[in-house]
Amino acid sequence: MPRIDLSLREPTYEAVIVGEEIGPVEVLADDHYLRQGSFAVDDHRPWHTSADAHPMGQLVPSTAVLRDLVAHFCTIYDASRVVGLHQREEVWFHRPIPLGTRMLYTGRYIDKYERRGKGYVVFEAEARDAEGGDLLVRQISTEIMRIPENVQLGAGSAAPPEDRVGGTWTQGVEPAARAHADIAPGTPIVPLTKIAYQDQMSVFSGCNRQWSNIHTDIDVATKAGFRDTLAQGAMETCWSGELLGRFFGEAWLTSGWIKQVYLKPVYRGDAITLRSVVKGLEQGDDGLRLALEVWAENQDGVMTAAGWASGRVE
Repeated sequence: MPRIDLSLREPTYEAVIVGEEIGPVEVLADDHYLRQGSFAVDDHRPWHTSADAHPMGQLVPSTAVLRDLVAHFCTIYDASRVVGLHQREEVWFHRPIPLGTRMLYTGRYIDKYERRGKGYVVFEAEARDAEGGDLLVRQISTEIMRIPENVQLGAGSAAPPEDRVGGTWTQGVEPAARAHADIAPGTPIVPLTKIAYQDQMSVFSGCNRQWSNIHTDIDVATKAGFRDTLAQGAMETCWSGELLGRFFGEAWLTSGWIKQVYLKPVYRGDAITLRSVVKGLEQGDDGLRLALEVWAENQDGVMTAAGWASGRVE
């Protein structure tokens, strides 16, 4: 049985108030936060396991903070009554987050609209250093707040990307391991494969807060029309963030940008391969940036998420 909290607002399209401030909430990036976050996003690179791997010391995965920001609306909405479909995610990474950082989370709904009988809500949230006020991570997510009865689950409810990502893996070209200014357009980067394990899905989606939802509870998932529990779309973006962090290195922590559209559900046990291909160089406000297409595909070769990313070339 889901643990219902009647002191919180019911998460419906009608209940969303555009412009209402949610937070601030203070979160300490202590050792427990780091270990839990690394497990949830499955990122155990040296930055997150050793105090000697980065000049600022041991770092919390920025994608673990993204996970929090996507769910920040649950500060005032009951997470165990959420049955929605994440449609799009856009993220900016601004600063590394050292162990011990005190963070402030704030958020607000910036838009809501109806399209083809579905109610969409757009949520913006950010994490800042509580002491210096520096922006750490910012995200904007678009979601169907409740799954309408006429949505064909598993068929992909998100609209296709405006500039459709082809997902064409360049054959005969050695995938690049690190970004550099001379890399040729069309070059693929070294891919990364993740398994949608239930224990990581559950921690990612709030089992430690006793949240019961389509990601943590098989009964809730099947009642909503899914054949099994499914990973949050944001997990794919977090995995893609690791892929791109390995490619861009230090620069990703201070200049990374990714925007993805979620196309198909990712179910418990799916093997998801994160892929990316270089599109070319572009001039940004912070210097020369490398632009890429990025997508995810399951063990059957079906694309589950697609989008774009860029980072500064050091």
